Amino acid sequence: MKYLLPSILLCSWTLSGCVLLERLGYHKYQKAEMAPPEEAAQIHFPKTYEGGVRLNGAMTKALAVAMNDYLPPHIKAEDQDGPEFQCLARWDIYRTVVTQANENLYFVLLSPDLSKCAPGFIVPDAGAEYAIDGKGRILSKR
Repeated sequence: MKYLLPSILLCSWTLSGCVLLERLGYHKYQKAEMAPPEEAAQIHFPKTYEGGVRLNGAMTKALAVAMNDYLPPHIKAEDQDGPEFQCLARWDIYRTVVTQANENLYFVLLSPDLSKCAPGFIVPDAGAEYAIDGKGRILSKR
């Protein structure tokens, strides 16, 4: 019995610590789902990537920084209220543009295609623009 209270306090502290870490933006990495081998066997990689979108390392980093700030990885579509807001929490509805202004400045535009959420769905301030430096710091956003 004398060990029950410390055990309860430890469990309570551990659980509240997990919630605190999540609120601070820390989350468990979720590994990408892999297709079954039968499905993977049907995939044929292209012989060339000519005509593909090319991002250098700094552009990729700027895109990742903007994506993680705009829609943090711990935000899940199924946890949002209403189908429209569940839709806004899915990356597959977004159009993205990354522009390199100079060697150390990148602009990232994240713009949702609201027609994929619901007919007539309007969110005047959906999406975001980011200015990100080569170190991955957000210089400005709107």
